[in-house]
Amino acid sequence: MSTTSWTNGRVVLRWAFRLLDPQVVLVVLVVLVVEAGLRFSTLPRLTRLLGIRLAHDGESEQQEDSAFPSDLPAPWIRRRAVTVNRVFRHGPLDGTCLRRALVLGQRIRWLNPTLVIGVRRDSSGDIAAHAWLVVAGIALDPLATQYEALHDLRRH
Repeated sequence: MSTTSWTNGRVVLRWAFRLLDPQVVLVVLVVLVVEAGLRFSTLPRLTRLLGIRLAHDGESEQQEDSAFPSDLPAPWIRRRAVTVNRVFRHGPLDGTCLRRALVLGQRIRWLNPTLVIGVRRDSSGDIAAHAWLVVAGIALDPLATQYEALHDLRRH
């Protein structure tokens, strides 16, 4: 057996174990549910199905201090976020911020995450939108501070 074939075999085995990782399998299933929900349902209905709270009336629940409270499992959240990012990076579906936030929100749903959608005007004057999760008043996305949370437009 040549060295090249042995190395290639190890790479294949490494990828097989990664694909069989239960967290990856769960994330792939949630990605499929999110994709179907975004295409065939409403965002409020989808967030309820996933166990995520949807912020309304511009509430973002963000605290000014960005440090995690000591009772939040930051390494646990980070591991799930890495898995979600890995699935979107290697998968065929578009990993927009909304899709990533919905999938991660479902994976950390016992922490009662809130999905916030915000907008900003960039330097060229164009409007940009972004979605992020807030847990215990802390935004899980560092870009969240650059956006203004949207208000519930159904009331106006």
